[in-house]
Amino acid sequence: MDKFFYQLALLGYGIAMVGFFIYLLRPQHSVSRAATLVLLSGFFFHSIGFIISWIDLGYFPFITVKSSLSFVAWFLVIVYIMFGWRLAILGTFLSPLIVGLMLLSRVVPSIAEPRPPIKVLWLSLHIGFSLIGDALLALAFCVGIMYLVQERHIKTKKLGGLYQRLPSLTLLDDINHKALIWGFSMLTLGLILGAIYAQWVRGHYFTWDPKEVWSVITWLVYAILIHERLAVGWRGRRAAIISIIGFMFLLFTFFGVNYLLKSYHVFK
Repeated sequence: MDKFFYQLALLGYGIAMVGFFIYLLRPQHSVSRAATLVLLSGFFFHSIGFIISWIDLGYFPFITVKSSLSFVAWFLVIVYIMFGWRLAILGTFLSPLIVGLMLLSRVVPSIAEPRPPIKVLWLSLHIGFSLIGDALLALAFCVGIMYLVQERHIKTKKLGGLYQRLPSLTLLDDINHKALIWGFSMLTLGLILGAIYAQWVRGHYFTWDPKEVWSVITWLVYAILIHERLAVGWRGRRAAIISIIGFMFLLFTFFGVNYLLKSYHVFK
């Protein structure tokens, strides 16, 4: 039954994505409102699917890679709800990511469910905060791309078309800053909870496991960016580029470690 609702969610997200691209070509509020309503309908079905899975499994369904991808897509809709009222065109950039994550969650190789001893609230909090951080940093990635596109239009003096649809560089930089701060905070909390959980289960806070190493590397990339923004004043183009680079590290930590490297974080 939960798969049925996930399929309805994917359908809703796909239709919304088409609507947002139409809005990109014809920036009418009626189009963006319709696309948003369809996106929210997909979110509604997605939420029902999560609830059914939660009841069936007995824990929140984001332990495996497949369910984690679905959860990040679900939370990205919340991110759009948070920022879309100021920036409807954000849906044009977020919706393909949402649809892509949902499709990946259907096709990535399955990994066996974790053993019962690790199905605990503490692990769920570790994974949940980490994935929320990932979603917010994905927003920083999307806004970073929007910033570079808008900056290029300004530099080349192409002040029609997409330039008029994208917001100001100041607003984009402000959203990028907020997404980085909140995303980094959630990611940090997730790592702390994970370290405490590792000490409880394995007797060590850090074991040089590939997942742990790459998580720390990714954390350091974002830590440097935020430090430079706050202490040195990195903004605009430089912050946008580092946001994009940081997200590449995040993607490798998420996918590369799970499917290319040996890690006890891959539940087999």
